[in-house]
This record gives sequence, C-alpha cells and structure tokens, in this order.
Amino acid sequence: MKLIGDILKEICSLSEEVLAEALEIQKEKGGRIGEILIQKGAITEADLLKARGIQFGLPLLSAISTGDMDTNFTQHIPIQFLKKYKMVPLVTPDRVYIAVNDPTLFQPLDDLHMIMGWDGVETVLAPYSAILSAINFAYDISRDSPEQVIQEMHEEDRDLIISAVEETGDLLDDTSDAPIIKLVNLMLSQAVKARASDIHVEPYQSRIKIRYRVDGILYDMLSPPKHIQSTLISRIKIMAKLNIAE
Repeated sequence: MKLIGDILKEICSLSEEVLAEALEIQKEKGGRIGEILIQKGAITEADLLKARGIQFGLPLLSAISTGDMDTNFTQHIPIQFLKKYKMVPLVTPDRVYIAVNDPTLFQPLDDLHMIMGWDGVETVLAPYSAILSAINFAYDISRDSPEQVIQEMHEEDRDLIISAVEETGDLLDDTSDAPIIKLVNLMLSQAVKARASDIHVEPYQSRIKIRYRVDGILYDMLSPPKHIQSTLISRIKIMAKLNIAE
C-alpha cells in the first residue's frame, strides 16, 4: 500500500521539506502524519480525505443527505461512540453504507458492523463536519418533542421528577430518560434551532412560561406544570455549574 505522504506529494504538491518536518514532529511527539500536516497548514482536510480515498480505494462524499435517512440505529449505538470514531451508519431507500472520516480505525469499524448486523456493507469517506451533522440530526429527531415530555411530567410522580436531577455534559451525549433532563435538553436544542438570543423561564401562580427571544421579539413556546419549577431551575443551575442552594 502506498504511503499517505507519497500520495499527498502527488495530489497537492506537498514538498519533501514540509513532509520531512512533519515526520520529525511525528517521531518526537507522535500523532498521525495527516493531522500533523493539517495543523501545519500544509494540506486541508479535503486533501487528506482524497489521499485516503486513493490509499484505500474508497469513494468520497462531500456531503451526507439526511432527507430520507433511517435513524433507527440511534436506539442501539451510543452517540459518544460515533462521535469519538467519526463514523455513522447510513440507511436510505436505495443504499446502505457507513461513512467514516478515518478508514484506519479498523476495530471500531468492525464493532459498528457487528452492532448493526451488517456484513460486506460499503464504506465511504466523508468530511468530519458532514458526519457530525448526520449524527446530530439522527439523535436529535429521535428524541421526543418538548410537548410530549411535558405530558409525561404531568403523569410522573413529583418525587420521581425531583430525584431525576443529575449532572450531565454535552446535550446530545445525555441519554437519560428522566423527563426533566429531556425537557431542558430539548428546550436548549429548540432554542438553538430557532436562533434565539435568550430563553426566559417565567414563573406564574399556576404555570411556568418558557419564552424565546428571536430577533428582539419574545415568543411563547412552552408552558410546563408549576410543580416542576424548582426542579427545572435546579437542573439549569447544575448544567451551568451554579450552586443550586442559592
């Protein structure tokens, strides 16, 4: 198999001098030669993907269409796994394949085939931004709507809701089924999609009103039950690393 450095010299006029400098950095500090060259500004991600495509004989996608994407895989694969290894399984009406950013991650790719129950499925290369967008799209639309979560909270025992407050990190990495956690995550996700500049949580005598400010105008979005007010505020404080006792 041809070395990635030699391929890059052919397709993007990478000089021997720059390649030698990158190899020296790799020798001293470790790392992948392609990533080192990108960090040095010697090549782009597109150059590296093209070179990897030539090296492994894989087709290259510039974008991933999510219009008719099957998202059932979100029920079986943790989002952290796909983000860590920069890959996503894709099922459309006329094609089944796995998009990867780094085809040298053989073990995670084998693990993904095993989880999906696939054998001999096509592998393609894609930019990390396209893979990440597809991952986030799939896990986002597989979630309940805020209105559905609020309905669940009407039916939940109040003590169970309060006990559900716990710490979390990345919104899309949170896989908890606790309604209060899902509600706050969905509130924030929905606000980002609406390009809201701020979110207002307004307490009233019998209800809470959630409003988003978009282009300077406040819009009523949700009206959760009053009994979750303290838990909702505590959840937001925990995510912001504030003292919930204050």
